[in-house]
Amino acid sequence: MKLIFLGSSFSIVWYMRYHKIVRRSYDKDQDTFRHYILILPCLILALLINEKFTFKEVMWAFSLYLEAVAILPQLVLLQRTRNIDNLTGQYVFLLG
Repeated sequence: MKLIFLGSSFSIVWYMRYHKIVRRSYDKDQDTFRHYILILPCLILALLINEKFTFKEVMWAFSLYLEAVAILPQLVLLQRTRNIDNLTGQYVFLLG
């Protein structure tokens, strides 16, 4: 299941960066969410709350915590632009 999640995540990122139609819809001026606000607390939480204090377990906990808040930048961007196309709506639905 994790491999399917990673594969679909990489394909979404590829579409957003390299697909000519999807890439044109990106508005860098509206995308001002500071992602380190999510990454740093998730890393600290993973260091504090994990099953065993090994690198693998800490990274696993970090990925779980980060996955739980990964939708926030997209929701903030959608709230600012008020423009939800079909691909974006499906992405947010599936991510939720």
